[in-house]
Amino acid sequence: MSALILGSTGLVGNEILQQVNKANFIEKLVTVSRKRPQLTSDKLTAIVDNDSTKWPELIKKQQDLKIGFSAFGTTRSAAGSAENFVKIDHGVNYECAKAAKEAGVETYVLISSVGSNSKSSFLYLKTKGQLEEDILGLDFPKTIILRPGVLLGERQAAKNFGNNFAASIGGLARKFNLSLGMNPISGEEVAKAAIHLSQNAKDKVEIIEASDLLKLVKELK
Repeated sequence: MSALILGSTGLVGNEILQQVNKANFIEKLVTVSRKRPQLTSDKLTAIVDNDSTKWPELIKKQQDLKIGFSAFGTTRSAAGSAENFVKIDHGVNYECAKAAKEAGVETYVLISSVGSNSKSSFLYLKTKGQLEEDILGLDFPKTIILRPGVLLGERQAAKNFGNNFAASIGGLARKFNLSLGMNPISGEEVAKAAIHLSQNAKDKVEIIEASDLLKLVKELK
């Protein structure tokens, strides 16, 4: 069985890559990214192209893909504008998911965000919500959407001040077991849950909210 991983150089995507590489049920890993992921493995086929608009066509050329993981995303500050943010976070993500289905992917796992809602007045949450709806519209045999709270862990690239501040507060809340409604969770834990659900989800569509995600992680320990 082969797996596609988008966002493999990010916090959660890298964790998914590292963990799936150790999984016995995966024989081949395919990543598509702007820079090579931090993994050396005989299982890995790393496709590197700085032009993300070319990624869908590169994905379509892959064979025997069965599982797709997307932890790919950006921020408005990194994208440079609201328009570019939507083009990347929604546009590239959606087109890659569509290409993944054409390439044979049967189970698609999307790492979204707590509060995702296509009707939100906040651009980030609205974009995530619209992406969820559009990927559900692709009608994969199985679609799994994870909506984690504040993400904890070491990142290869720094996020903006707001993300860093939230992660700092989330880390303190986690450390002192405070209930701040942030549901802080590590990238490693999100990856573990994503991989588990890719093999064990019972329903055609499963949307896992932040609080339920934490409960699942505890059950998997």
